[in-house]
Amino acid sequence: MSTLHRSILVFFVLLIGIPTASMAANVPPNLIVMMADDLSSVHMGLHGDQNAPTPNLTRLAHEGAWFRTCWATPICSPSRAQIMTGRYASRTGLWSNGFSTPQADGSNDLFRHHHSFGKLVQQAGYATAVAGKWHVGGAEHPSEPIVGFDEYCLWEGQRELDKLPGGPKHEGAFEDHSTTSRYWHPCIIKNHKVVPTKPEDFGPTVFTDFLCDFMERSVQTGKPFLAYYPMVAPHGTRQGHTTCPIYGTPGEMAGPKEVLPRRFRALNDYIDILVGRLEQKATDLGVMDRTVFIFCSDNGTAVTAKSRGVERGCRVPFIVYGAGIEKRGVTEELCDLADILPTLTDFAGAELPAGYDVDGRSL
Repeated sequence: MSTLHRSILVFFVLLIGIPTASMAANVPPNLIVMMADDLSSVHMGLHGDQNAPTPNLTRLAHEGAWFRTCWATPICSPSRAQIMTGRYASRTGLWSNGFSTPQADGSNDLFRHHHSFGKLVQQAGYATAVAGKWHVGGAEHPSEPIVGFDEYCLWEGQRELDKLPGGPKHEGAFEDHSTTSRYWHPCIIKNHKVVPTKPEDFGPTVFTDFLCDFMERSVQTGKPFLAYYPMVAPHGTRQGHTTCPIYGTPGEMAGPKEVLPRRFRALNDYIDILVGRLEQKATDLGVMDRTVFIFCSDNGTAVTAKSRGVERGCRVPFIVYGAGIEKRGVTEELCDLADILPTLTDFAGAELPAGYDVDGRSL
């Protein structure tokens, strides 16, 4: 083959490669949505808490978009319904923990009447998984296909254990006489099976391991993924055991009340470490350039802010970072948790069903 012919051949090989690169760029991004449990903005280093530096979240905020004025409801279940459906309680009926108005058919089946972002992006071709704490009132469990998660790994109590074959009992730690541990020696159900845990197993680490494995398997199959991580932490520090691997040991008792704030801040530090682990996993898998991270909280910190229908109860951290996100840093634009569903469906190229109105707007 002559030099001219070789040059022409190389030119056409490179030319053919150009559309391939362009098509790869049009692949919808992977989506990782992380929601801390009961965490006010003021208890993050990002917002000025010198005792909780949270370097990973601070970096994500400054290299992405940090919405400093984001609103939730001041208590768990309504916020979790809002983030999942893009609708306020005036539509969903979930007004407070333990108080909701029935759906049109008289049931509590939220997702038969209000679409979840899990189902919408699943229908758009995504692999989907949820890990951590569900707690969406009396709504369907994410093991039910209508909710839209292919896999789940969740902290559970005896009620969910009773639904499994044989009604197994939790053999691990308890936070009180009836509440199973979410931290050390936790009670976890993964894809319809009890996860055997040991005293040195820490719930947030188990959930993060599960999501990292899910991410890896999804990348291997070539499907975009949605990883939803409604965390069990910090949610106070709980009685009975220390609540963070970087402060104390698994068997250590809670100790005097004076140490609880220190433990709470240390748990926030550990949340930041876990966020860094998920980012590092996306990097190791070679998909950071097509992965979007969202971080928020469901409401303000317990005891000081949660359940208060004022700013400190409703104002939560909100960060968007990753593929295609402009490096804007802080913005004062208003947003709330209802905006997450339309934002995710835009990223995923998913269609809202005809006639399905949401209260949020895509960011």
